[in-house]
Amino acid sequence: MKSKLVLLVSLPVIAFSAQNRGVDRNPEMCPREKECPQATSITAMPTTLPVAELIAAYEEERMAHDLYIAAAARWNLPVFAHIAAAEVRHASAVQQLAATVEATVPTAATGVYSTPEIQSMYDQLLVLIEGSESGALQAGALVEETDIMDLRSLKTRATDATTVAVLSNLERASFNHLNAFVQNLAARGITYTPKVMTREEFAAVVSDPNTRGPSRGFGGNRGRF
Repeated sequence: MKSKLVLLVSLPVIAFSAQNRGVDRNPEMCPREKECPQATSITAMPTTLPVAELIAAYEEERMAHDLYIAAAARWNLPVFAHIAAAEVRHASAVQQLAATVEATVPTAATGVYSTPEIQSMYDQLLVLIEGSESGALQAGALVEETDIMDLRSLKTRATDATTVAVLSNLERASFNHLNAFVQNLAARGITYTPKVMTREEFAAVVSDPNTRGPSRGFGGNRGRF
Protein backbone atom coordinates (compact mmCIF):
# COMPACT_ATOMS: atom_id res chain seq x y z
CA MET A 1 0.00 0.00 0.00
CA LYS A 2 1.35 3.36 -0.94
CA SER A 3 1.84 5.95 1.71
CA LYS A 4 0.61 9.27 0.36
CA LEU A 5 -0.67 10.92 3.48
CA VAL A 6 1.46 14.06 3.46
CA LEU A 7 -0.30 17.39 3.74
CA LEU A 8 -3.64 15.81 4.61
CA VAL A 9 -4.39 18.09 7.49
CA SER A 10 -3.26 21.10 5.49
CA LEU A 11 -5.73 20.57 2.64
CA PRO A 12 -7.41 23.88 1.89
CA VAL A 13 -10.98 24.11 3.11
CA ILE A 14 -12.40 26.66 0.71
CA ALA A 15 -15.68 28.31 1.60
CA PHE A 16 -17.94 28.51 -1.44
CA SER A 17 -19.73 31.75 -2.19
CA ALA A 18 -23.37 32.42 -1.40
CA GLN A 19 -24.31 32.34 -5.07
CA ASN A 20 -22.86 28.85 -5.42
CA ARG A 21 -24.40 27.50 -2.24
CA GLY A 22 -27.75 26.94 -3.89
CA VAL A 23 -26.42 25.14 -6.98
CA ASP A 24 -28.16 21.79 -7.24
CA ARG A 25 -25.86 19.58 -9.26
CA ASN A 26 -25.58 15.91 -8.39
CA PRO A 27 -22.99 14.55 -10.86
CA GLU A 28 -23.72 10.94 -11.65
CA MET A 29 -21.04 8.46 -10.61
CA CYS A 30 -21.86 5.62 -12.98
CA PRO A 31 -23.61 7.05 -16.04
CA ARG A 32 -23.38 3.93 -18.14
CA GLU A 33 -23.82 0.32 -17.14
CA LYS A 34 -20.67 -0.79 -18.98
CA GLU A 35 -18.64 1.57 -16.79
CA CYS A 36 -20.02 0.18 -13.55
CA PRO A 37 -20.40 -3.57 -14.05
CA GLN A 38 -22.30 -5.65 -11.57
CA ALA A 39 -20.15 -7.14 -8.81
CA THR A 40 -19.87 -10.84 -9.53
CA SER A 41 -18.64 -13.81 -7.55
CA ILE A 42 -14.93 -14.46 -7.75
CA THR A 43 -13.86 -17.81 -9.15
CA ALA A 44 -11.90 -20.29 -7.02
CA MET A 45 -8.63 -19.50 -8.81
CA PRO A 46 -6.24 -18.32 -6.04
CA THR A 47 -5.26 -14.68 -6.18
CA THR A 48 -1.58 -13.92 -6.60
CA LEU A 49 -1.61 -10.92 -4.27
CA PRO A 50 -0.09 -11.26 -0.79
CA VAL A 51 -2.59 -11.49 2.06
CA ALA A 52 -1.27 -8.33 3.73
CA GLU A 53 -1.93 -6.32 0.58
CA LEU A 54 -5.42 -7.78 0.24
CA ILE A 55 -6.22 -6.80 3.80
CA ALA A 56 -4.94 -3.27 3.24
CA ALA A 57 -6.99 -2.99 0.04
CA TYR A 58 -10.10 -4.26 1.82
CA GLU A 59 -9.64 -1.80 4.66
CA GLU A 60 -9.09 1.04 2.22
CA GLU A 61 -12.49 0.35 0.64
CA ARG A 62 -14.09 0.03 4.08
CA MET A 63 -12.48 3.29 5.19
CA ALA A 64 -13.92 5.04 2.13
CA HIS A 65 -17.36 3.71 3.02
CA ASP A 66 -17.08 4.83 6.64
CA LEU A 67 -15.93 8.32 5.67
CA TYR A 68 -18.69 8.77 3.11
CA ILE A 69 -21.35 7.61 5.57
CA ALA A 70 -20.04 10.19 8.05
CA ALA A 71 -20.06 12.86 5.34
CA ALA A 72 -23.61 11.94 4.28
CA ALA A 73 -24.82 12.26 7.86
CA ARG A 74 -23.06 15.59 8.34
CA TRP A 75 -23.94 17.30 5.05
CA ASN A 76 -26.83 15.36 3.52
CA LEU A 77 -25.35 15.37 0.01
CA PRO A 78 -26.61 12.47 -2.19
CA VAL A 79 -23.17 11.91 -3.71
CA PHE A 80 -21.82 10.58 -0.40
CA ALA A 81 -24.62 8.10 0.25
CA HIS A 82 -24.52 6.70 -3.26
CA ILE A 83 -20.76 6.27 -3.37
CA ALA A 84 -20.80 4.77 0.13
CA ALA A 85 -23.15 2.07 -1.17
CA ALA A 86 -20.71 1.33 -3.99
CA GLU A 87 -17.84 0.99 -1.52
CA VAL A 88 -19.69 -1.88 0.20
CA ARG A 89 -19.60 -3.79 -3.08
CA HIS A 90 -15.95 -2.90 -3.62
CA ALA A 91 -14.96 -4.21 -0.20
CA SER A 92 -16.91 -7.38 -0.90
CA ALA A 93 -15.02 -7.91 -4.16
CA VAL A 94 -11.67 -7.67 -2.36
CA GLN A 95 -12.97 -9.94 0.38
CA GLN A 96 -13.86 -12.55 -2.24
CA LEU A 97 -10.34 -12.35 -3.63
CA ALA A 98 -8.97 -12.93 -0.13
CA ALA A 99 -11.21 -15.97 0.23
CA THR A 100 -9.53 -17.62 -2.76
CA VAL A 101 -6.41 -18.03 -0.60
CA GLU A 102 -8.43 -18.76 2.55
CA ALA A 103 -7.57 -15.40 4.05
CA THR A 104 -10.01 -13.71 6.40
CA VAL A 105 -10.30 -9.95 6.36
CA PRO A 106 -10.45 -8.25 9.76
CA THR A 107 -13.76 -7.10 11.15
CA ALA A 108 -13.96 -4.04 13.34
CA ALA A 109 -16.20 -1.18 14.34
CA THR A 110 -16.76 1.78 12.05
CA GLY A 111 -13.63 3.91 11.88
CA VAL A 112 -11.34 1.20 13.30
CA TYR A 113 -8.73 -0.47 11.06
CA SER A 114 -5.82 -2.82 11.56
CA THR A 115 -3.71 -1.11 8.89
CA PRO A 116 -1.95 1.87 10.53
CA GLU A 117 -1.87 3.98 7.33
CA ILE A 118 -5.59 3.48 6.84
CA GLN A 119 -6.33 4.42 10.45
CA SER A 120 -4.23 7.57 10.17
CA MET A 121 -5.90 8.60 6.93
CA TYR A 122 -9.37 8.04 8.37
CA ASP A 123 -8.62 10.06 11.50
CA GLN A 124 -7.26 13.01 9.55
CA LEU A 125 -9.93 13.06 6.86
CA LEU A 126 -12.77 12.77 9.33
CA VAL A 127 -11.66 16.12 10.76
CA LEU A 128 -11.75 17.61 7.26
CA ILE A 129 -15.20 16.15 6.63
CA GLU A 130 -16.59 17.60 9.83
CA GLY A 131 -15.15 21.03 9.04
CA SER A 132 -17.13 22.03 5.96
CA GLU A 133 -19.16 20.70 3.05
CA SER A 134 -16.44 21.63 0.57
CA GLY A 135 -13.83 20.05 2.82
CA ALA A 136 -15.84 16.83 2.83
CA LEU A 137 -15.96 16.79 -0.97
CA GLN A 138 -12.21 17.41 -1.14
CA ALA A 139 -11.66 14.57 1.32
CA GLY A 140 -13.70 12.29 -0.95
CA ALA A 141 -11.63 13.27 -3.97
CA LEU A 142 -8.43 12.58 -2.05
CA VAL A 143 -9.68 9.14 -0.99
CA GLU A 144 -10.45 8.25 -4.60
CA GLU A 145 -7.10 9.57 -5.84
CA THR A 146 -5.31 7.42 -3.29
CA ASP A 147 -7.44 4.40 -4.14
CA ILE A 148 -6.71 4.71 -7.86
CA MET A 149 -2.98 4.83 -7.31
CA ASP A 150 -3.04 1.93 -4.85
CA LEU A 151 -5.09 -0.19 -7.24
CA ARG A 152 -2.68 0.56 -10.04
CA SER A 153 0.20 -0.48 -7.82
CA LEU A 154 -1.56 -3.74 -6.92
CA LYS A 155 -2.20 -4.50 -10.59
CA THR A 156 1.51 -4.39 -11.34
CA ARG A 157 2.04 -7.20 -8.82
CA ALA A 158 -0.94 -9.38 -9.65
CA THR A 159 -0.19 -12.13 -12.17
CA ASP A 160 -3.57 -13.86 -12.43
CA ALA A 161 -6.28 -12.65 -14.79
CA THR A 162 -9.11 -12.72 -12.24
CA THR A 163 -7.34 -10.42 -9.80
CA VAL A 164 -6.32 -8.01 -12.55
CA ALA A 165 -9.92 -7.89 -13.80
CA VAL A 166 -11.32 -7.19 -10.33
CA LEU A 167 -8.75 -4.46 -9.68
CA SER A 168 -9.46 -2.91 -13.09
CA ASN A 169 -13.18 -2.78 -12.32
CA LEU A 170 -12.49 -1.14 -8.98
CA GLU A 171 -10.18 1.37 -10.63
CA ARG A 172 -12.82 2.33 -13.20
CA ALA A 173 -15.37 2.80 -10.44
CA SER A 174 -12.92 5.04 -8.57
CA PHE A 175 -12.51 7.11 -11.75
CA ASN A 176 -16.26 7.76 -11.67
CA HIS A 177 -16.24 8.52 -7.96
CA LEU A 178 -13.36 10.97 -8.32
CA ASN A 179 -15.17 12.74 -11.13
CA ALA A 180 -18.34 12.95 -9.07
CA PHE A 181 -16.51 14.73 -6.25
CA VAL A 182 -14.61 16.99 -8.65
CA GLN A 183 -17.83 17.98 -10.41
CA ASN A 184 -19.60 18.65 -7.12
CA LEU A 185 -16.74 20.93 -6.11
CA ALA A 186 -16.82 22.66 -9.50
CA ALA A 187 -20.55 23.29 -9.03
CA ARG A 188 -19.57 25.24 -5.91
CA GLY A 189 -16.93 27.28 -7.71
CA ILE A 190 -13.99 25.20 -6.43
CA THR A 191 -11.29 23.74 -8.65
CA TYR A 192 -9.85 20.57 -7.14
CA THR A 193 -6.07 20.21 -7.22
CA PRO A 194 -4.75 16.63 -7.09
CA LYS A 195 -2.76 15.70 -3.98
CA VAL A 196 -1.65 12.14 -4.85
CA MET A 197 -1.84 11.79 -8.61
CA THR A 198 0.34 13.83 -10.90
CA ARG A 199 -1.44 16.58 -12.78
CA GLU A 200 -1.09 14.50 -15.95
CA GLU A 201 -2.60 11.41 -14.33
CA PHE A 202 -5.43 13.44 -12.86
CA ALA A 203 -6.14 15.23 -16.13
CA ALA A 204 -6.33 11.92 -17.98
CA VAL A 205 -9.05 10.72 -15.62
CA VAL A 206 -11.18 13.85 -15.41
CA SER A 207 -10.94 14.60 -19.15
CA ASP A 208 -12.00 11.10 -20.24
CA PRO A 209 -15.66 11.30 -21.36
CA ASN A 210 -16.12 7.63 -20.47
CA THR A 211 -15.62 8.41 -16.77
CA ARG A 212 -17.99 11.36 -16.60
CA GLY A 213 -21.72 11.47 -16.91
CA PRO A 214 -24.20 14.32 -17.26
CA SER A 215 -25.66 15.75 -14.09
CA ARG A 216 -28.80 13.64 -14.07
CA GLY A 217 -28.92 12.57 -10.45
CA PHE A 218 -28.48 8.97 -9.41
CA GLY A 219 -31.63 7.21 -10.57
CA GLY A 220 -31.24 3.89 -12.35
CA ASN A 221 -27.75 3.05 -11.14
CA ARG A 222 -28.49 1.11 -8.00
CA GLY A 223 -26.70 -2.16 -7.53
CA ARG A 224 -23.88 -1.49 -9.94
CA PHE A 225 -20.23 -1.98 -9.20
